Amino acid sequence: MILAVPGAGHTFVRNFGTARILLERAVVLDPNSAWAWQRLGWLENYADRPEPAIEYFEKALRLSPLDPLNFNNYVGMASANEVAENYDKAAALYRRGLEERPHAQWIYRNLVSSLSGAGRMEEAKAAYAVLMRTYPDLTITRVRKAMVFSDAMHDRIAANLRKLGLPE
Repeated sequence: MILAVPGAGHTFVRNFGTARILLERAVVLDPNSAWAWQRLGWLENYADRPEPAIEYFEKALRLSPLDPLNFNNYVGMASANEVAENYDKAAALYRRGLEERPHAQWIYRNLVSSLSGAGRMEEAKAAYAVLMRTYPDLTITRVRKAMVFSDAMHDRIAANLRKLGLPE
């Protein structure tokens, strides 16, 4: 845990190399740390590596099936599928994350993007309405600042959100 916490912190400030070193050491020292595997999964998402990300999130779920933070594993797997442009699967997993944590309204920004990417525009519009009620001042710029994804992933998310009218 002592390595996983700063590893997560370095991820958020985009020090990915340092984050990877710390998180990989954390899982070597404690291969049963569900949270360290989860954080390593997020790091893989941010590196546009969806396959190992899904593997790590699934491992975290197996290690701690009753963990109150498991919604983050479902959202992580959803993000990995969004990175891979498997938008229908991503949308289903974002919805699962919302079932686990209904008040985590920030999940809607990615649900909307995935529904839009899948061409499911009626569902995307309904989810977009929820998103905008919760975050009425949301813009593409704010979405980019809030998420740690690669530039290519940010561009795809932005394009999907623009289809619904999110301003720059």
